Amino acid sequence: MRMYPKDFPPKRRRMPTRRAELRVFNALARSPLAGFAYYEWRRTFDDLELDFAIWVRDHGRVALQVKGGGHELRQGEFYLHTRDGAVSLPASPLDEAWLAALDLHDDIVDKLAPAYDPFVLPVLCFPDMLPDDQIEKLAHRKRVCLLWKCDQPDIRLQEILLAQPVRSVLPTARISREVFGVSDGLIDLNMMDNAEASDISCPSSPDSSAELNQATPAKKRLLVSMGNLVLIEARARIIKVNTTVRR
Repeated sequence: MRMYPKDFPPKRRRMPTRRAELRVFNALARSPLAGFAYYEWRRTFDDLELDFAIWVRDHGRVALQVKGGGHELRQGEFYLHTRDGAVSLPASPLDEAWLAALDLHDDIVDKLAPAYDPFVLPVLCFPDMLPDDQIEKLAHRKRVCLLWKCDQPDIRLQEILLAQPVRSVLPTARISREVFGVSDGLIDLNMMDNAEASDISCPSSPDSSAELNQATPAKKRLLVSMGNLVLIEARARIIKVNTTVRR
């Protein structure tokens, strides 16, 4: 599976709070699944951060939130186990996964104005935990899928997608258009090295050109080589200063 960025940020490899994300990142990077994973996607700088926006060819789209450590559900409230004891979380991880999926769905619609409705499956991953009955029951009610500790999270993710009553027809050309759109033109999968070998190349077609032209306004194209990607100057975003510590 293709990844953006190509490598996990080096400084984060030494951060204990990022170890769970690193394990999932490595599993996806090694995965034989045809698709693309965008690490730390967010619709705008004011919206909820999504750990992994994932497109799996012919299977669907996933909004994957990763929560490391041990979690517990007490009377509907989530707690994280730390060295100082159980600490109440300010927000429900299940709600975060659900809202992040809505954000990704809305961004695809806003940027591409597609004729189809892009279903995004919310998935919450606890890579350090075995299944918990209480969390499972609440997740089922909130329609959020769970991914627990396992050796092959990518294969388990594929199984979760196959089990869904809502299925998406997701050819490679559609993946390319959606990734280009939600990244504001930052990621062009056609320009990646060995794009044909990855089965994520986007063939030119009147349909795809029209869809991109409708959604993406004219912009100065500044090509910058970075690893196996070509970065294209993105539309400017309004950035607000936020002094709140996210983690």
